Amino acid sequence: MRILEGDYWKEIPLYENISEKEWKDWKWQIRNRFKTIEDLKKIIKLQNEETLKKVSEIYHFGTTPYYIFLADRQNPNDPILKQILPDEKEIDENYQQGAFLDPFLEDEKSPVEGLTHRYPDRVLFRATNFCSVYCRHCMRKRMFLEDERSRTKQEYDRMFEYIKSNKNIKEVLVSGGDPLTLPNSKLEYIIKNLYEIDHIDVIRIGSRELVANPFRFYDEELLEIFYKYDKVWLVTHFNHPNEITSETKKAVKNILSTGTPVLNQTVLLKDINDDKYTIENLMRELLKVKIKPYYLFHCDPTKGVYHFKTGIEKGIEIMEYLRGRVSGLGNPTFAVDLINGLGKVPLLPQYLIEKKENYYKFRNYEGKEVEVKI
Repeated sequence: MRILEGDYWKEIPLYENISEKEWKDWKWQIRNRFKTIEDLKKIIKLQNEETLKKVSEIYHFGTTPYYIFLADRQNPNDPILKQILPDEKEIDENYQQGAFLDPFLEDEKSPVEGLTHRYPDRVLFRATNFCSVYCRHCMRKRMFLEDERSRTKQEYDRMFEYIKSNKNIKEVLVSGGDPLTLPNSKLEYIIKNLYEIDHIDVIRIGSRELVANPFRFYDEELLEIFYKYDKVWLVTHFNHPNEITSETKKAVKNILSTGTPVLNQTVLLKDINDDKYTIENLMRELLKVKIKPYYLFHCDPTKGVYHFKTGIEKGIEIMEYLRGRVSGLGNPTFAVDLINGLGKVPLLPQYLIEKKENYYKFRNYEGKEVEVKI
């Protein structure tokens, strides 16, 4: 965990006159996002500027001052910069072969605009297509082609009516875009309406604000909403240990004080975190700040993203390494999300070697074999 002390942001000349009150205001972070390559040039010496502009005209760009601060801005291979900066591979068909704009048919499996119903017991509620940071590996990169906007009250109401009418639905994943970029009044309208549907047991909020704008969780009004509607779970998205700081720890403490659990989904990304030591470090750092590792995802076959994919074998190798080195608290489920909306498939190393009439043969994390009578 990186300890951020004093007026740390002032090491960037652009922010030398920014007060702590401003810097740690989540709305200030969003208002002062870097949204163009010209903006970014104020703090980074860019390479291949014309290429970056060309890509960002297709898949738009954005990041918060806090998140770009965490990067090593002199190193083009920095794992945070690689998640922020447009890359010509995003629009190069040689890298995007076999990928789709909507690989999981979220739009096709949408009985009401903005709502996706893939599993019998849960739905995806897309509250907005706006994010404070546009991750280059986003599974919904088709949103980057749209104008930034949240949905209207009328659209939300139609989504609520569908959920009310289907009592098999027990869980709602509120996502986007990033729903925690919405004003508190709009966010509470969504959560309150879902909370009051009797057959909804869990309201899961998917957000990257804890990574890119942890000051969102310094907002007492948001914390009161979390406390009031106790069906809420928060699922965040850390991909690299460099993203975890003392600001993260404070934000998580605030969230947990409301009784809201915090889980993390990581995506395995080529040249960013596809290394067993990096993932081990990430899992340990998450546990230090009391975030439970939940999923490690194989990179989705999304157009504009597929240059980040690794082999399935890489994920299994990492999971095999973690077993026995990190406790069960720190072992996520490695999964592949199948195209055409067919759902997630968990993948594990093979520990059951042989089955006979009266015993099973297992291999442990050290590679030792043992026979167990059943």
